[in-house]
Amino acid sequence: MNEVSASELLAAFESDSDASIQAKNALLSGAPFEIWLKPLPASMLRGILRGRVGSLQRRGKPVVGITECLAGLAEKGEQGVLVANVDDRERGGYLFRLYLDPQPLKVVGCMGFGSSPESDPTTGPE
Repeated sequence: MNEVSASELLAAFESDSDASIQAKNALLSGAPFEIWLKPLPASMLRGILRGRVGSLQRRGKPVVGITECLAGLAEKGEQGVLVANVDDRERGGYLFRLYLDPQPLKVVGCMGFGSSPESDPTTGPE
């Protein structure tokens, strides 16, 4: 796998969680995305994500989809997963972090975070 198109990424979603629906809508609206094609252990990414979410919440940043995302990464254990970002902040939405099973391409976790209410009067959906 050398590259992933927006349509391939859209097809990789199996969940209809709130975060997944918002990330798919962002992709359909043309939000930029980036995928790192080197798999990393899901357990390592889960640990990093838990720390990052704590920091985001302490700073008052809205976060969506974290519970489902952490559960999806826990199910993968030591398996390698890909990391992707979908950036919908220009439209007032979230920066989404996706975790993907590389073969076959499937989203195993999706979470999003936005700007804090104090720093952005047009904060995205909560």
